[in-house]
Amino acid sequence: MIEAWFIRARQRSTTMTQPIAIITPEHKRYTSPPFDYARVAAAGASSEQWRREREQLLLLLAEREAEIRVLRSMVSEAQRAEQRRVARELHDGVAQQITAVCLQLQTLTGIYRPRSPETRAALERAIELARCAADEVRRVIAGAPPAALDQHRLAEALRREALALQRDGWQVTVQIAGIGLLPNDIELALFRIAQEALQNIRRHAGRCRVQVTLAHEGSRVRLEVVDDGRGFDPQQIAAERFGLAGMRERAALLGGTIDIQSRPGCGTRIAILVDL
Repeated sequence: MIEAWFIRARQRSTTMTQPIAIITPEHKRYTSPPFDYARVAAAGASSEQWRREREQLLLLLAEREAEIRVLRSMVSEAQRAEQRRVARELHDGVAQQITAVCLQLQTLTGIYRPRSPETRAALERAIELARCAADEVRRVIAGAPPAALDQHRLAEALRREALALQRDGWQVTVQIAGIGLLPNDIELALFRIAQEALQNIRRHAGRCRVQVTLAHEGSRVRLEVVDDGRGFDPQQIAAERFGLAGMRERAALLGGTIDIQSRPGCGTRIAILVDL
């Protein structure tokens, strides 16, 4: 029977016009799928839509930046107008009073001759402070930066403020790393914040230890004023009383952050971080 099957298969193969192709898995051929024009067209449309959206976003960003520049200009003009008003008030009020104090102290030195060295030093210190206050008011009226910040000397200015506090009985440590030159507005803001913090210590903290630190932290500059004096409860004390509102405003105008920590009997820590 098997022989008969092979004979019939051979006879059929001789009658076919084309030979039988035996396709094994090893020889199986694959054809690529048909080209999907619709998918390519959809991808092209999506890319074009993305490009248009990107252009719209860039245009919107440019418009917002222009608006910000206009707002900054308006804020700057408002600040200048306010500075002119304050300058007039200072000239007509505080400046005249400080000048009168200087004259009275100078008159006192001609009338009263202190016997003890301590009293003479205190009187001379009072005259020096009055003169410095008068000079500072004149500079504010003229729109000039503080004398201590001439030629970008922030480190020296902070040391002077700390030395003045130390001379009056506080234990002050100053740590200043090489910060180099800083923008004028940053130097002025940091100096004013440190000055206010040290004045708060003088007025409210009592005799204590004080540390002033100024250093770089990556692309930022950090100012820290710490004391172990009386401290206060930030929730119970109005911010304006300690000049904290002014500190926060100066830090905010620079896009920086300020952290004020204090507790009664545990001292106070004020830290400011500003991007350069």
